Amino acid sequence: MREDRSFYSEMLGRLLKLILPHELSAGGAEQVIAITDSIPVNRKRQAVEKAIRTTLTSTLPRGMKYRVLHHQSRSHYGLQVADYCCWAVFRKWQTGDLAWYNLIRPAVKNELEVHAPSPGTGGDGRPER
Repeated sequence: MREDRSFYSEMLGRLLKLILPHELSAGGAEQVIAITDSIPVNRKRQAVEKAIRTTLTSTLPRGMKYRVLHHQSRSHYGLQVADYCCWAVFRKWQTGDLAWYNLIRPAVKNELEVHAPSPGTGGDGRPER
């Protein structure tokens, strides 16, 4: 459970640090809505949601509103599209298979390197001092 908690919050933090400055400068971000797949185990869902809320609070500008929603991915097109895009990028880097990636390439603006240290951290992923 701890791995899920840290993985989702870390990836959300990296994504927000990448896209939020652009959205704020364009005047297009009044609030952030984070949507996750439904997590069936209540204890695990609470832990993941707490980690996501902590990341949102520490990353977003002071006073910016946010919501965390949980939907079943099988009935939420946005989650299905996000999953497909991640899978296509994964296939590109893991196996060199560009067939699926090439279908989404025109829409890809950036590929977040999951195993690279996040911005503002040392080489081990911990905050710089």
